[in-house]
Amino acid sequence: MNYKKSVGFLIKIGIVLTSLYFLYTQFKDNLFVQSVNGSSYNLKTFLSSEFLSENLFTICIVVFLMFFNWLLESLKWRFLIKKIENISILTSLRAVFSGITVSAFTPNRIGEYGGRVFCLSTADRIKAVLITVIGSMSQLLITIVFGSIGIIYVMSNYTDDFSEFWSIDGISFYVIIFVLVLLNLLLLLLFLNTSLFTVFLNKLKFLEKYHKYSEVFSFYNCSELFKVLLYSAFRYAVFTFQYYILLQMCSVNIPYTEVMFLVMSMLFIISVIPTIAITEIGVRAYVAVVVLGLASVNISGILSATFLLWIINLLIPSVIGMFFVFTLKFFRKK
Repeated sequence: MNYKKSVGFLIKIGIVLTSLYFLYTQFKDNLFVQSVNGSSYNLKTFLSSEFLSENLFTICIVVFLMFFNWLLESLKWRFLIKKIENISILTSLRAVFSGITVSAFTPNRIGEYGGRVFCLSTADRIKAVLITVIGSMSQLLITIVFGSIGIIYVMSNYTDDFSEFWSIDGISFYVIIFVLVLLNLLLLLLFLNTSLFTVFLNKLKFLEKYHKYSEVFSFYNCSELFKVLLYSAFRYAVFTFQYYILLQMCSVNIPYTEVMFLVMSMLFIISVIPTIAITEIGVRAYVAVVVLGLASVNISGILSATFLLWIINLLIPSVIGMFFVFTLKFFRKK
C-alpha cells in the first residue's frame, strides 16, 4: 500500500512539474514578442502593468466568464458521467481542472481524459474515457457547425483573398457550401444516434471481448445528446464573447457580428490542426493573424488579445488544476 502511495505521489509531482515547465516556457517566450511570418510584434504596450490596470474591470469580466465556461463543461461532464457514477458538481469541477493541467503537455489534450477519470471512485475508467470522448466530440461538432458558417462568410465576403478557391462563375463556391452542409448534417445525425456505434462495433468479431465498453455509446438517447450539444453551444458562445471583449480592449475595432464570423472560422481551422495544448498559443496566434487580419491591420492587438485569452482560459485553469492533481486516485483499494 505504501509503495502504491509513493508511486502515485511521484506521478503527481511529475505531472505538476512538467506542467509548470511547459507553462512557464510558453509564457516567457510569448510575453513581450511574438513572431508571425518572419515579422516580430512587441506586445509590451498591451500587456504592460499600466495597460492591464486600466482595463482591470474588463479583464475581471473575462476571468469570470472563464470560470463560467468551465462550470458549463463540469455540468456537461457530470450529466454524461452519471450513467456510471453519481458525482457532485465540486467533484466534476475538480476533475475538469485536473484534466486541464494534465492536458497542458499532451498531444491534442488526450491527457485531459486521464486527469478526469482518476477523480472517479468506482466507475469503470475505460467507460469513463469513452464517455469523456463523447463530450469532447460534442464540443468539436459545435466548432465544426459554427465554423462552417464562418468559413462560408469569410469566403463570400473576402472574395479577393479567396478567389483562387473557386471559379469566376461561382460554381465551386456553391459546391463547397453543399459539401459543408452535407457534412454537418451527417455529423449531427451520427452524434444524435451514437447507439449506431454500439451496433456497428458489436458486429466486429475481433472486438468481442470489448463489447462491454461499446455499450457506452447506447447509454444516451437523442434528447440527452441534444442537451449535451446545448452545453457545448453555450460554452462556445461564452468563449467567442470573451475573445470579442479582449479584441476590443486591445483596440482591434471590428464590428461584433464580423468578429463572430471570423472567430468561428478561426476556431474551425484550429480544430483540425494537431497540437500539443501548451503550444496552441503559437498556432492560435498564427491563425488569428491570418483570419482576423482580413478585417484589421492591428496585428499587435490581435496577438495580445489571443495571448491574454490563452493566459485566462488555459494557463490560469492549469495552475488551479495543479492543486487538484494531488487528489487523483491512480490506485484503488480492492
